[in-house]
Amino acid sequence: MGGAGMDFRGFRVCVVGPFPPRSGDLSRQTELLCQLLQQEGAWVQRVNTDLPSVRRLPVIGIHLLPLVQIPAVIWRLLATLPRVDVVHVQAASFWGFYLPVILALLLGRLFRRRVVISYSGGLARPFMAQRWRLVRPLVKRAHGFAVTSDYLKEIFQREGLEPTVLLNVLGSEHVPFLARSAWPPLLVWSSVLEPEANPSMALVALARVLQTLPEARLLLIGRGSLAKEIAAQAKALGVAKSVAYRAELVDEQWLATMREASIFWHTASLDNLPQRVLEAAASGTVVVGTDVGAMPELLHDGVDALLVKPEDAAALAEATLRVLGRPYLAESLANNARLSAERYTWTEVRSSLARLYGIQTDALARDKDESPDDVLARTEFLLSDPLTRQPVQDESPDPPYRRRARR
Repeated sequence: MGGAGMDFRGFRVCVVGPFPPRSGDLSRQTELLCQLLQQEGAWVQRVNTDLPSVRRLPVIGIHLLPLVQIPAVIWRLLATLPRVDVVHVQAASFWGFYLPVILALLLGRLFRRRVVISYSGGLARPFMAQRWRLVRPLVKRAHGFAVTSDYLKEIFQREGLEPTVLLNVLGSEHVPFLARSAWPPLLVWSSVLEPEANPSMALVALARVLQTLPEARLLLIGRGSLAKEIAAQAKALGVAKSVAYRAELVDEQWLATMREASIFWHTASLDNLPQRVLEAAASGTVVVGTDVGAMPELLHDGVDALLVKPEDAAALAEATLRVLGRPYLAESLANNARLSAERYTWTEVRSSLARLYGIQTDALARDKDESPDDVLARTEFLLSDPLTRQPVQDESPDPPYRRRARR
């Protein structure tokens, strides 16, 4: 995988952060980073900050977890740091920042190891607003600091920090693009069932979509404190029979879902750039969502997605009906989104990671025979957008997704 001069072989890395089976974008991203480094020939040691056996304990598990995490992570770091060149901390917000960062910095100084931090968190704005006095001196003690988007970079710059941007990695070889010939009204929402993700907006929008397309269905994926409230709201809105709920999907199930779904809904009122949005964009599923956080960095309204304002369920429903009613619009958005997602592949990210690790980059080269593509130069722009839905062919009386089911 390495290009000329791009050589991670023999480099020893300790990656600190949550790993599967811990749910969430950060754990998936941390494991993917380790796999890609190993494919490059690096020697990778994983230090998992999560303790699934403690977390699963009924009632007391969530309260006991922080007390047990501290000695467990210290022990794992003590066993690993003598054998590595660099410690890479995958940090989130609040406790997901303090635990790995403080311990890695303390023990990294003890063993004289390079410590770098990459931050990825949807709660960056409130986190920095409340805790910047503690975060800033910790970050300045690291040898390198990166964030996953320009949106996050701006937040940290306001507090006098200058992070580099290290994009989240999309394992595009694991997310094949599916060219669709039909766009059934099958919708997917995947996030945490917490206020910042705003799952309520998805249910309100679904109620509006069902008024036009009674056959529409929504798959709601996630877990969190709002689970019971969302179930009650679905019944109150009369959409419960049109909603399927899953707490979590393994990768194979997620890819199968993306092959079937036409639209991925993102309704967050506060977020960065979820990994699931990247994967949906890469798979050919049209993204319809709120223009919060780093979403506008990946997707552009009307070019490779349809973006609406937070809390605007009516606009979300209207945009969804536009996509489902105009197959040529859906196809154009999906094709362009795949091009945009290619900026997040390992080929694009690894040079930035090498610089963060302190590897000499003078001779580093990409595996490309030409300069990076201009995504907009390869983008399809719509010259017309008629308001009427395309007519259904007489010889195909059934909806396309029903014909597919018969096969």
